[in-house]
Amino acid sequence: MGFYFDLIEGMKSMIGKDKKYANPTQMAKACGVAPNQVIRYIKQERGKHIQVLAKVLDEVGAKISFPGSKNEETLNKFHHVPKALARPNTDGNSLQTDNYSDDTYTFSLSWLQNKGNPDCMKLMSVTGESMAPRIEDGDHILVDDSQKDLYEGRIYVVRIDQEIVVKRIAKIPGKVLLTSDNPEAKPQQIEIDLSDQSLSWEPVGRVLYVAKDLR
Repeated sequence: MGFYFDLIEGMKSMIGKDKKYANPTQMAKACGVAPNQVIRYIKQERGKHIQVLAKVLDEVGAKISFPGSKNEETLNKFHHVPKALARPNTDGNSLQTDNYSDDTYTFSLSWLQNKGNPDCMKLMSVTGESMAPRIEDGDHILVDDSQKDLYEGRIYVVRIDQEIVVKRIAKIPGKVLLTSDNPEAKPQQIEIDLSDQSLSWEPVGRVLYVAKDLR
């Protein structure tokens, strides 16, 4: 029960020499509860209602953070994501960083880590309406270059020759289908024949997030 034990260990970490509370009694007085309650919680001798709550919080993925803990340090950190151009780099396996722009976009590090590899993420502006209404012209998408395995139903940035496209993935035997969300887009679907070695294409990365202005 991760949340429950995190709570107990967090309480213990705040009690002792040079800590916020010299002993459990001092913590209890500061909290306005009886000292024996704090002591029994630390010894895990009581707290069934907390254990029930902890099961729920574990299930939903809740985290507990105490002052000075590694969790708190991560939560308070930010990561700068570079702006990328809608064109492949020289190797064709990633997006080309915009070297003429000093712009970076700041995100919570813990938020990025929950989605993928922050060091492989770039923000790219989208041109066109083929993925509307989910992704519209002028929207910015967060792309993780490290996520190249194609899963059906997910949206990816894909290189075809020297062109970059943003499409939803579908699959049929022997083929990958790059589909547009917009039913009026042309072409509606691009077929990649996996047996055709003459095709120059490659997944660049998965789209994790869309930032857009309200219209």
